Amino acid sequence: MINRGLLLVGVVLAIIGAIGGFAINSVFARPTDYVMAASADIPAGTYLSEIPEDSFVQVPITFANSDARLMLNGLVQPNDLIAMRAANGVLIKDIYKYEPIVISAIVSSDNPAASRIARLGLDNPDFMVITIPVDGDAPTGLMAGDRVDLAVTISSVAKVLDLEQDTEAMEYTLPQSGVGAMPPEALAALIEESGYTVIPPEGETGEAAGETGEEVPAEEPEGPTLREPVTKLLVNGALVLNVQYETSVASVTSSGEAQVLRGGISAIDVVIPRDAFEFVTMAMNSGNLQIGLLSPLVGESIDEPTLGASLQDFLDLFVSDREELTTESAPAE
Repeated sequence: MINRGLLLVGVVLAIIGAIGGFAINSVFARPTDYVMAASADIPAGTYLSEIPEDSFVQVPITFANSDARLMLNGLVQPNDLIAMRAANGVLIKDIYKYEPIVISAIVSSDNPAASRIARLGLDNPDFMVITIPVDGDAPTGLMAGDRVDLAVTISSVAKVLDLEQDTEAMEYTLPQSGVGAMPPEALAALIEESGYTVIPPEGETGEAAGETGEEVPAEEPEGPTLREPVTKLLVNGALVLNVQYETSVASVTSSGEAQVLRGGISAIDVVIPRDAFEFVTMAMNSGNLQIGLLSPLVGESIDEPTLGASLQDFLDLFVSDREELTTESAPAE
């Protein structure tokens, strides 16, 4: 005769064992991840959006431990591929049939590895990454993902043109074509304001330079009046990729691990147009480069001209506002 009590206990124990086994498997079972592989050869230079979906397959993969699972950071996962296809990413390496797709094979603004491998996020060949030393002049709280404006102020023409100062006199030979878009006449006026004697370009006669002995009426410079200092916006809305900080070792633990303290911002990595590289480099070495943090509502960098500003602009504004306010406050006659 079967002991019903023992049978009931056995059933209960079996149920508890099954539940316990399921729980243990759920906790300690290795997770299954999926990575993308190619089902056909795909050449470099192909845009992801142009590749048929059936050229990709999801491959299940299980890693032995959490350390091995870090390898996922180097492989394209399904959600990564969806995002990079939508962003019109492009292959920079050949992918062969049956190969897993590595993250370093794709350039896309949505490449998840772009934060540690900057070039993988440069999907526009007209842009580049440059490191700008900050020396404590960056806005507080600046972080990766922000957008900034870059402007330069030149306080001395002598620093830019590398003028040589003589103990008796300061002279500067005027270039034949001026500097950039500035006419020779306007450049001469600007340099004379700095205390230099302007020498005509080589090949011009004294008569051409107005040295005939006769009084020559002064000619107005063809260009705008520029007085030092001058300021110009170089880059609009540059994307900040990385912020570098000063560090110092506070202490060392008994196990030999250093306790590092983070200080202020020392440099930032920003994306700028390639045609602005020379001007930004000049600004860092010969001028005073300023960084302005923009609102998150500002879009991507734009290429629009700006007026710039000079001391003369400031003086004109000062006089204009003063005259306007003086006129408004004057008693009516």
